[in-house]
Amino acid sequence: MSAIQIILIGMLGSALQELLHWYGLREHLGTGRYKALMKSAPYWVITALMIVGSGVAVWAWFAGDGEIPMRQYLVLGAALPLIFKKAVEVVTGPKPAVAMSSPSASPESGKLADYFKGAGGSRQQGLA
Repeated sequence: MSAIQIILIGMLGSALQELLHWYGLREHLGTGRYKALMKSAPYWVITALMIVGSGVAVWAWFAGDGEIPMRQYLVLGAALPLIFKKAVEVVTGPKPAVAMSSPSASPESGKLADYFKGAGGSRQQGLA
């Protein structure tokens, strides 16, 4: 498979991830915050750069590895923006108010459902 094909498949994975992100926000698209974001040129430039960058990163990651199934390029292309966003969130985001190992931590914190919501129970308590 050629380098351009690998890059394009990685870009497709990244674009699909962005599409799923916006689909997940579909109920909030009427709010002012998301209306402004959808009209924001810098947001779309950054998004386009992430998509292209993900495709190039997929190619760089698998360079010289021989023939690999296309689905691996697609999955890594989708995963890279998520990993990057999470890394940025960890570095710049708010810190949990209550540590999970703290004796005063709520028994309700740390549920599996909280993980899939994208934040731990203690983080939600710290923001309330």
